Amino acid sequence: MSRLVSRWSRPPMREGQVHEFEMSRKVAHRLFIAAGGLSMAALLASTAPAVGAAGQINIDLTYDSVMDLVRPISRPGISVHHNLRVTLNGNKLSENRDRSTGRYFDKNATVQERGSTDPYQVVWRVVDQQHLVRTQVFPQSVRTMTVTLNPDNTCRLDVVEQLKPGFQEYAFLRISVHELGYFSSWRVVGTACAIR
Repeated sequence: MSRLVSRWSRPPMREGQVHEFEMSRKVAHRLFIAAGGLSMAALLASTAPAVGAAGQINIDLTYDSVMDLVRPISRPGISVHHNLRVTLNGNKLSENRDRSTGRYFDKNATVQERGSTDPYQVVWRVVDQQHLVRTQVFPQSVRTMTVTLNPDNTCRLDVVEQLKPGFQEYAFLRISVHELGYFSSWRVVGTACAIR
């Protein structure tokens, strides 16, 4: 049986979700199982990270983005801080995330079990023994987060936002009002990744 559970601290956001990251053997193995399971042969080649209580693995992902709002009002240079905490425990992957800008913030949590699908268009997949990718679909773009797992139990996060064909603006839920805003630019200015 598979299920996807989301708990919102504010009204549900209408945007999709995307994650990418790389991990060592056990982290990638657990993510692979939680994401539906592919061939494990490539995942077993890397070294195992420190595993927390009862085999639980925690990954902290952080990135900062800057965007220029053009509609419904003009507001250039909006800085947004994004935090994602991913927990792997058996066949279950859970994610707590928040984002903030100035005095505004929102939170979301998702639990994904092996074989489940996400109606909000979040897709997790293990690419190989060093890479886990989370893809999030927005109305006019797709965000891909890739975590690269290093042999020394460190990781690197890369975040890319790609406009869908035919679009010239990004459309995201505005944190302050939870309504769509349209942005002429979106760029990442910093990332961090840690395995705990």
